Amino acid sequence: MAGINSSTVQALKQGDHSAFEEVFSLYYLKIKTFLLGYVKSMSDAEEIAEDIFVELWQNHQKIIPERSFDAYLYTIAKHKALNLLKRKHLSNTIINSHTTGNFAYSPEDEYIALEKALLIEMIVEKMPPQRRSIYNLRKEGLTNEEIARELNTTKRNVESQISLALKTIRQSIFCYFFMFY
Repeated sequence: MAGINSSTVQALKQGDHSAFEEVFSLYYLKIKTFLLGYVKSMSDAEEIAEDIFVELWQNHQKIIPERSFDAYLYTIAKHKALNLLKRKHLSNTIINSHTTGNFAYSPEDEYIALEKALLIEMIVEKMPPQRRSIYNLRKEGLTNEEIARELNTTKRNVESQISLALKTIRQSIFCYFFMFY
């Protein structure tokens, strides 16, 4: 499918809402799919794509119609994806420094750590119900045997579910940080 025509880009630059709707309908899914390749999270890809189009509309007068509109949108998308991944990587670094006892961090670091904790919480919320329950009970300090008794399952199942939960968390976090290096 060809890109948007120059008259539509010019109309968008002038603030034509129907031109914006045309651009949105042509590019939103493409940009979201492109972002998904970077951030590996549909919700993050959707959020970034929505931000891109909000900013596109807010800054429509800055568009340069003579330049490639496709390249313009995809460059913005790439930078926003990389910025998200960098923030999440920094957040992971801060969390790791908290757990190792190195407490030299700023208020910004604390904010990033909180953001990271919220990310983990979101990942846990998307887990299957039994895995989520087992993970949360383990986080509360129960042993695998205690969890097995409480949930009427085997200790081996508890171990397996905890392993899968931790693997999911690690993989999700890794995806955010992979793009930095």
